[in-house]
Amino acid sequence: MTEVPNIRQALLTGKHRLANLGDQAAHECLILLQNVTQKTKVKLLAFDEELLEVEQYQRFIQLLERRAAGEPSAYIIEEKEFWSLPLKVTADVLIPRSDTELLVETALAVLANKQQANILDLGTGSGCIALALASELPQAQITACDRSPACLNIAQQNAKNLGLENISWHESDWFSALSVKPYDLIVSNPPYIAADDPDLASNVAEYEPTYALIAQDQGLADLNKIIQQAGDYLLEAGHLILEHGWQQAGQVQNALRQQGFSAIETRTDLQGHERVSMAQYSSHVR
Repeated sequence: MTEVPNIRQALLTGKHRLANLGDQAAHECLILLQNVTQKTKVKLLAFDEELLEVEQYQRFIQLLERRAAGEPSAYIIEEKEFWSLPLKVTADVLIPRSDTELLVETALAVLANKQQANILDLGTGSGCIALALASELPQAQITACDRSPACLNIAQQNAKNLGLENISWHESDWFSALSVKPYDLIVSNPPYIAADDPDLASNVAEYEPTYALIAQDQGLADLNKIIQQAGDYLLEAGHLILEHGWQQAGQVQNALRQQGFSAIETRTDLQGHERVSMAQYSSHVR
């Protein structure tokens, strides 16, 4: 008969198995064991002398092996928290990053006095940005699009699970399938990594969808396409907010100026990198 450890012993085993993750090992083990036991982190740590069931421990070991091989935890448990919202994620969608919450914060600041805004989220993926904004702005009307039907399916599942109904979903490659409608705000976290970027982690490139990560022209192709077309879809004095690479702020700012945007501002992420740029549109400058 298989000897089954208690929670504390299982977490210690997991921490050793994921030692290559360094300081993140303990956190990752808790995430995986939560999924297996359906217990909160608080309960796992408070009652760590409880024995696991045989099936639970076997399943935990299986998940550890997948994580040790490089597969992201979010894909293993099919969930990732973003803006305190539990989101379903699969290998079809990019895993939401905490840095992208800066884009949401920026959007909410722009719309502080316009709660009934019309918002467009380009390349919605898991729906994380649209869903975060919908949760904070229940009177807003949000349009979210993605060229991938698989992404839209996941995003719509997330909206249903969260009970958020003020979003319409559309299959569209950026603006291509959208009718010209004036928006108060356009937001996007497009692909912005160059194909030869040395900072692109091997496990990210292997497991996450490359079409959501990599763009031509040294990562600037999709950013430039959005900037060039956004003016046709924005109200006068409407805003465009974009996430971009930490070395791309200057190029994004220049592209915005060339297309008639003003009040251009770039904000830094949790690591102090220039990550999100915002600007206001004026047809008189274009």
